[in-house]
Amino acid sequence: MTDASPDSPRVSRDAIKRLLYPRSVAIVGASDVPESIGGAPIALIERFGYGGDVHCVSRTRTEINGRPCVESIDELPYGVDAVVLAIPKAGVLDAVKAAGRRGVGGAVVFSSGYAEVDVDGAAQQLELASVATICDLALAGPNCLGLINFVESVPLTFGDVSQNRRVGGPSLAIISQSGAMSLALTYAAMAQDISLSYTISTGNEAVLGIEDYLGVILGDESVRAVALLVEQIRRPAEFIELARLARQRGIALCVLHTGRGARAQAASLSHTGAIAGDQDVMRAILEREGVLFIDSLDELIDTACVLVKCPTPSAYGVAFMTDSGAAKTYAIDVSDDIGLSLPELSPPTLRKLSEQLPPFAIASNPVDITAMGLNDPSLYGRVASSLLGDDDVGCLVVSSMPGSVVQGTQQVDALLPVLTAANKPVIYTIMGGDSPLPLENTLKIFDAGLPLFRSPERALRAARNVTKRSRTVHEADLRVTPGQSEALNLDSNNQLSEHGAKALLSQAGLRVPSGGLATDVRSAEAAAAKLGYPVILKIVSQQILHKSEVGGVIVVANKEELGRAFTEMLARILASCPEAVVEGVLVEEIVSGGVEIIVGARRDVSWGETVLIGLGGIWAEVVKDAVVIAADADRNEILTAIDSLRGTAALRGARGGVMSDLDALVSTVELIGGILRATPWCAEIEVNPLLVLPEGRGVVALDALIVAQP
Repeated sequence: MTDASPDSPRVSRDAIKRLLYPRSVAIVGASDVPESIGGAPIALIERFGYGGDVHCVSRTRTEINGRPCVESIDELPYGVDAVVLAIPKAGVLDAVKAAGRRGVGGAVVFSSGYAEVDVDGAAQQLELASVATICDLALAGPNCLGLINFVESVPLTFGDVSQNRRVGGPSLAIISQSGAMSLALTYAAMAQDISLSYTISTGNEAVLGIEDYLGVILGDESVRAVALLVEQIRRPAEFIELARLARQRGIALCVLHTGRGARAQAASLSHTGAIAGDQDVMRAILEREGVLFIDSLDELIDTACVLVKCPTPSAYGVAFMTDSGAAKTYAIDVSDDIGLSLPELSPPTLRKLSEQLPPFAIASNPVDITAMGLNDPSLYGRVASSLLGDDDVGCLVVSSMPGSVVQGTQQVDALLPVLTAANKPVIYTIMGGDSPLPLENTLKIFDAGLPLFRSPERALRAARNVTKRSRTVHEADLRVTPGQSEALNLDSNNQLSEHGAKALLSQAGLRVPSGGLATDVRSAEAAAAKLGYPVILKIVSQQILHKSEVGGVIVVANKEELGRAFTEMLARILASCPEAVVEGVLVEEIVSGGVEIIVGARRDVSWGETVLIGLGGIWAEVVKDAVVIAADADRNEILTAIDSLRGTAALRGARGGVMSDLDALVSTVELIGGILRATPWCAEIEVNPLLVLPEGRGVVALDALIVAQP
């Protein structure tokens, strides 16, 4: 969906509510053909049993299904809450103007051909939005499939859908910028017997965007989760506030972000900008507010299913129970692949399991009850009860073979009393893919309000997401925002080379190597003599950021080597980079004996300030072992981020190495993030590499860069 304007026009909350909860509806372009775009909304209204007033506008019909028709919007009663414009694009603008004259609250525009097509379409969309905004008309679309309010039986769509089997209780809302995908997600939710409250297709978002709908939906106490399929979040600052509000109200936001390949960072001056794409920055800000980013459509609905149907986990470990040894091994492999914790069970739980299981079974997590469950179906319930009683288990996945009809029924009957009484999330998985299950057993599980999956991998992914969100929300509630560091004092039109950046960061408290800037061989020799050989020479120029790539870094062992190296470096740089303004050569002590890390802070115009931590040095962009967090992350968040790196073992003394000074690394990340937050003119700060020395010896910034806002 393409923007027609960077800032969407806005309408009142009252107008949006009239669209979502209409007491009266008009179908413009109404037809008596149920399969047509103009006939489907009428057929759906009758199928859903909508209880409000329904009006039909048609130039060719005097009545449809016993409902009288008027020829134009101007003939409608004043103050209809919502109109559905099932008409060609050519008539939409006039129809919106007429709706505004008649005091209509909101309009759904199905027609396409606007900003998603070309510049002319974008201009027409802006005109449409302008008219709607002036009239305070909540316009959905254009180029959308409409919306459905399942709670009040309001289907303002032409999609083929029926009222959900399960209505009421904890519910799921679906918001999608794609019309077709909104319907696909609705079908998927219905197949899992999830109570649905809303399905909304936002289309081009000429007036109403995701944020507008969320602002209303978050006030619905029945909504437990919102599944969002988005291509672009147009109002980031508002979305962040809504995410925070959702977390505070106990509503989970699950986001599937399509087209999430990183934008080319053509204007980036640092490794930080090249490594951390838009998706990484957005996730860093939103995930700490409890937003779950999901990787597939199946996972989106699976996760929402558990969030809606199950209690919130009080612990973060997952227990896995099966009746297959291979399924047990597979669960371990999947859990390792997706980063899911399968904790060791407590001694009391292990003792209970040992007493319950057959002698040849192993009491562990995952646990395989073996085929003995066929002989004694009560074993399913007794083992599940023991696992649920473990304080470190926050979620239980039961994954079993279907067996015969009789065996399947015995299994279900043995498990349901235990699973429905649990105060923890329980996911019931019956393996076998799409093989049919006895309808009676399926309905028993659904009526018990339990998630039912057919794949252990899908169950484990959902369990990971639910427990991850619970941990994130808990940590957010405890989070203490660190104070800002002192702002850097620099002319905001400048970009600092390594020498200038190090000088400012040193003033802020970050240790840098001893050394000085030399402009000729004599001053270089004097600096080296003061430091003691060997020393390192680095070219200093604002135009040369990656010095090693152009031969701008040399280690020299003595005075004789220094003069030759100094002269050759300058000649090489002037020949290969004639546009570069060379300030001189930095002569520094050589510091070694640590782990090279990159710490970069970046200000994103949409999402705010973030910090990147990763494996540093010349391999930063090649290996890309990095994580992005908010610039105001506390020490616990920073340490968790460091532990998530693949290279964290190097910091913790892997293969006989020494423990690195993690405390100093965390403090440095805090410092750099705090400086960025306190310095509005600053776009980026990067220290690469930051040498993390052994425990107790601190860190040293071997190279640094500071970039001002353009």
